[in-house]
Amino acid sequence: MPSANPQTGYSYTRDLVGRTDARPYLFVEHALDPRHASPFRIHPGDHRSFVVTRGQVEVESSDEGGTLRSWRYGPFEGWHVPPGCVYRITNTGEEPAVFVEAGSTDGETREASTADPLRGGTTISGPLEASRYTVDKPWGHEVWYTQNVPGVPYAVKQIHMTAGHQSSLQSHQYKRETNYVVEGEATVLDGLLAPEDLDAVVELDRLTTTVHRPGSGWSSAPRVLHRVVAVSDYTSIEVSTPELDDVIRWQDDTGRGNGRIDAEHVGGRV
Repeated sequence: MPSANPQTGYSYTRDLVGRTDARPYLFVEHALDPRHASPFRIHPGDHRSFVVTRGQVEVESSDEGGTLRSWRYGPFEGWHVPPGCVYRITNTGEEPAVFVEAGSTDGETREASTADPLRGGTTISGPLEASRYTVDKPWGHEVWYTQNVPGVPYAVKQIHMTAGHQSSLQSHQYKRETNYVVEGEATVLDGLLAPEDLDAVVELDRLTTTVHRPGSGWSSAPRVLHRVVAVSDYTSIEVSTPELDDVIRWQDDTGRGNGRIDAEHVGGRV
C-alpha cells in the first residue's frame, strides 16, 4: 500500500486502494492526533462510510440553522455520511485515533475551518449509524456495515477469522475488493487468473503467497483467485464494489457451493 501523506494538519491520511487503473471506490485511512479535529467537510455528490479502527472519535454535524450535534464512536463502530451532510471528526481523547473512510468518488469534497461556508441551505443534519448485520461463516463472521444503505455503489465489511481457519479459494466475476488488516496476521494466496472451466483443478503452488499484518493490505481484481489463511485471530476491513453474492468457490473446507449461502444469513443477527 502507498506510504502515508502527513500534510493534513491533524496527522496523516493514506490511500489504501493502491496503484490500479480501476478506482471504483474510495478507501482511505485517517489518523487524528489527540485533541485534534479534521476540517468541516461536505460531499455534495457522494455517500461516504467510516469505521473506527483505533481509539474513539466524536462526529459533529451542522444543520441548516447552524446547530451542531455530536455522536461518539469507538473501535469497529461506524457511521454513514449522506451527500450534502456537513460534518467534522474530532479525537477528544489523549491517544491517537485511526479510522477508515470508504465511498463513491463521483464529485468533489469541500472543506472549511467552520461549518458556515459549507451549509448552503442543506437540511441534512447528521450521520446514520452503520449496520451491524452479521453473517456467520465456518471460519468466523462478517459484519456488513453498508447493509442499511442500499443502492450505494460500494460495500464495507468487517471480516473476522479465527486462528487456523481459512477462506475458500475463490474468485469473483465482477467484484473488486480491497482489504486492510486491523488486528492479527494473515497469509494471502493470490495472483493467478481463475480458469474459464469451472471444473478445472487449481494448483495452489502456482499462487503468490504474502503475509499481512496490521496496517497492510491488498486488492483483488475480478477473476483473480485468492484465499486468506488466519495465522492468528485476524480482523480486516474490506471495501468492495457492491456485488456481495458474486463468489465462485474453487476449494472450500466445508464444501460450500458458489454464491450466497442463505444459512449464513439466518436472522441477519445484529
